[in-house]
Amino acid sequence: MFPWKQTLAAAFAALALAGCTGVGTPGGSNVVVLDIGHCVESPGAHAPGTPSLEECRFWYKYSYDVKREIERAGYRCTVCNRGNGTGLDAELATHARRAGVVHLHRPGQGGERYPSRYHPDRVGSGVVSADYAIYRRAAAAVFLHHNSSGGRTTGASPSIIICNRHNGRPLANAIAASLNADILNHGMPNGGRACSVQVRYVDADRSASWMNACDDSGIPAAVVEAAFLNNTGHAAFLANDANARRYARAIGRGIVNYLRHPAPRHVRQDENRADEGSFGYAAESRRITVPGAKVLRR
Repeated sequence: MFPWKQTLAAAFAALALAGCTGVGTPGGSNVVVLDIGHCVESPGAHAPGTPSLEECRFWYKYSYDVKREIERAGYRCTVCNRGNGTGLDAELATHARRAGVVHLHRPGQGGERYPSRYHPDRVGSGVVSADYAIYRRAAAAVFLHHNSSGGRTTGASPSIIICNRHNGRPLANAIAASLNADILNHGMPNGGRACSVQVRYVDADRSASWMNACDDSGIPAAVVEAAFLNNTGHAAFLANDANARRYARAIGRGIVNYLRHPAPRHVRQDENRADEGSFGYAAESRRITVPGAKVLRR
């Protein structure tokens, strides 16, 4: 059970009385939601031969640096993680308290998928964090991750910021621009290759469907996959504490740059359709087998 479940129900009631069309729609709160990717129960990528440089562990340590950049600019920010928070060692527990991490108690070990509470045709292992961003009516949701492509590699890696289809591109562009200006090939070697933006729309219960739940509520969402932990240059850079803070703060500055110049929001208009311009979604959704998921018939 989510610890914020009762508050969530109250929020639904308040919105219904106010006649709002949805949670997370334009005119929502001024808070940025940062999500620490994966969880200690299922920690994600790690650098070969350097187990301490691990995706989830890194962002427990440095999400505060992203948050601080956002708050110093006058915006509000909260950090969440889908885990239980009970398996943290003393170091990570200290970092979690410092960042004020909200644990959502759905670690999803083994890739379990859940339907969104707000858009139940959207299914994914990360949807609990997307739902939290919707619950907070976030101005932006940024999912802090690292990437990996197997064994050790050197030189350039395909650094990307993934974003949702309708609302995410301006946010992703701002984060990529900040990383390109200050980090990639400016201390973190990448063979001259810049960070790019990948707009991802995947139907039903595949891949980025959880991110589309944010899209449906008009929330720009971006997944940071700019560093490859199997890239020896990236790993060496991030293993240094000062460099890691530089990296995190550059992401924070990118988010702030977006917030200073926000784009108009697109909100899903028909809950029986995925969104405008989606093709084949109903046929795809009929293959969903996740309990509680909504299946579209059109």
